Amino acid sequence: MASLDNLPADQRAVLQLVLQRGRTYDDIAKLLSIDRAAVRQRALGALDALGPETGVPAESRALITDYLLGQSPPKVSETIRQRLAESPTDRAWARVVASELAPLATDPLPEIPVEATRAEPIKVPAAAVPSAAPAHDDPGDVATQVGLPGGDRPPERRSSRRGGVLVLGLAALAVVIAVALIIVFSGGSAKKSSTQASTTPPTTTATAGTTGTSTTGSTTSTTATKVVSQINLTPPDSSSKAAGIAEVLQQGTTKGIAIVAQSVPPNTKHDAYAVWLYNSSADAVLLGFVNPGVGSNGRLSTAGALPANAAGFKDLVVTLETQAKPKQPGKIVLQGQLTGLS
Repeated sequence: MASLDNLPADQRAVLQLVLQRGRTYDDIAKLLSIDRAAVRQRALGALDALGPETGVPAESRALITDYLLGQSPPKVSETIRQRLAESPTDRAWARVVASELAPLATDPLPEIPVEATRAEPIKVPAAAVPSAAPAHDDPGDVATQVGLPGGDRPPERRSSRRGGVLVLGLAALAVVIAVALIIVFSGGSAKKSSTQASTTPPTTTATAGTTGTSTTGSTTSTTATKVVSQINLTPPDSSSKAAGIAEVLQQGTTKGIAIVAQSVPPNTKHDAYAVWLYNSSADAVLLGFVNPGVGSNGRLSTAGALPANAAGFKDLVVTLETQAKPKQPGKIVLQGQLTGLS
């Protein structure tokens, strides 16, 4: 993946004229004395360079490019938007590209829908969100609040860098968001309600948890769930291939986080991945452990509610832990700046 700064001058110029000056492909063609197809080709090349490797066909990427750059007729834009709502793979690629374009854009980019409209409203227990997730809680306790259970297992494996954000060739993001809508806005695990935490520490071998809806509470809400912000998660180690995306979700006043990552080293029997709100090693809050752990496919996915004090933290980090009750973050595997919490 390239960055905006690394794009060829002609491709970057087209993006600047479109996103900063509101020019159309036709305007730019006249300005540069070239045909419209040549202008569009520069735009397509730029977004292909900015985006991750993907299985999205070239023709679909071209239509998404036109949509994100505001170059599609209204009826075509609506068709593309519907396609994005229905196709997790197309939507994931569009989100990554949009996040790269956002710093260059003067106005907000066209909306990328979360998913196709649901037939039924999401049930929201009255006490879905904990006021805070103490850093010294037992992982089982935090898991009830956040849906991120885990175990205590020693590290061994190293990551390898790919440079850039998550490569999303599969529908993982949509699955995570769908699960997030259940976990975040219904209160956590099917095994325990969000108000009844476990006090039993994990064993040395992690077991896969079952995620579902909580039966606690009876309040329901028809408030639409929306994506507030996207956080690109990158490894601090330049040799690591691990990369991910986190999305801050909101329904009414309730906020949650959905995370998906790829090329993450598999867990051993003696370690676990954890998610933290982070300012420094001495100022961090453990949200919980990722469960199920990461297998041989290298995919990490989890979701859960955010505590009320989340806006007081600058970063979101994913760490590799070897203790059941870590007092501070272990080795940081992925990190990104928190946005959308104020």
